Amino acid sequence: MEEDVIRAEKLNKVFSIKGKKPLTALNGLSLSVKKGELTAVIGPDGAGKTTLMRLIAGLMNPTSGSLTVLGMDSVKDAEEIQSRISYMPQKFGLYEDLTVQENLDLYADLHGVPQEKRPERFGKLLDMMGLAPFTGRFAGKLSGGMKRKLMVCRALLTDPEILLLDEPTAGMDALSRRQMWNLLRKLNGKNLTILLTTHYMEEAQNLCSRVAL
Repeated sequence: MEEDVIRAEKLNKVFSIKGKKPLTALNGLSLSVKKGELTAVIGPDGAGKTTLMRLIAGLMNPTSGSLTVLGMDSVKDAEEIQSRISYMPQKFGLYEDLTVQENLDLYADLHGVPQEKRPERFGKLLDMMGLAPFTGRFAGKLSGGMKRKLMVCRALLTDPEILLLDEPTAGMDALSRRQMWNLLRKLNGKNLTILLTTHYMEEAQNLCSRVAL
């Protein structure tokens, strides 16, 4: 049996809001993702998809229930988990006044990517994403689709075991969306598990081996 690299059981997340009723973002959610799978979590805006991704990434703690990532507790072992996964949020997190190359260099510096591994890793990812001709372009001058490709490229610099993508094709045109699908298919394999969120049923059905609704 394949190993569960993400496992949530009866997961709850409730936000306290001053002067208002508590907001329940996740209510008794159970989910398992096996190693090497490309899995989609689908649901409308406000369903709790981003909350789930942030919990898996160790950026917040669940209110109750259990969540393990790579066999580790998401609360107790958050730092270790973060060193072995990458999370691409829905909103752009690029430095728009830096070039494509400068964004990659900065991210590599912050995450301790060894200097000797950078040329090969940069070249491979830039070619795969179709960004090699644009390394000198400011990130703020890229199209929305190219910005998302750069974010995926940046997320893969650390050679993660799990890649979390929060609505990676949101706002893309049909052609750019299909290009992103093809890239994710190429990336997915035994050594990389991908979990993405989307509100496009077509995307989940055409791209992913498993869909959680």
